[in-house]
Amino acid sequence: MYGYKIINGRAVIDEQEAGVIVSIFNGYLSGLSMKAAAENAGVPMPHSSVKRILMQDIYIGTDYYPAIISRETFAKANGRRIHRANLHSHEKRYTAPPVHKVFDLAGAKTHYNDPAQQAEYIYSLIEVKA
Repeated sequence: MYGYKIINGRAVIDEQEAGVIVSIFNGYLSGLSMKAAAENAGVPMPHSSVKRILMQDIYIGTDYYPAIISRETFAKANGRRIHRANLHSHEKRYTAPPVHKVFDLAGAKTHYNDPAQQAEYIYSLIEVKA
């Protein structure tokens, strides 16, 4: 994933590529087109590649990937992307990408011999974090 390196099985931020990610988001939020935002960041790439970067919610952080940008920056950039897409579309069909949800799994204290019953129990322990 652009912006990260995998070291010893863990994702760590690649500072140079993360700087490009931040610059692309900031350039796009300042009013540049997707392609111009990438060129301004020093990494010319096609519109479709920049769009994929803007839509990658891992850049706000997950359990595996550390955050490169804030949730606010991600939301603003995608709000702008959707708004621009809808301005140029005859159909208002663009929506925001889902934001990664964080889950917590409480420790299992019971074991069932029936796999279906065990799965139901484990799923009942999952909670969505805010």
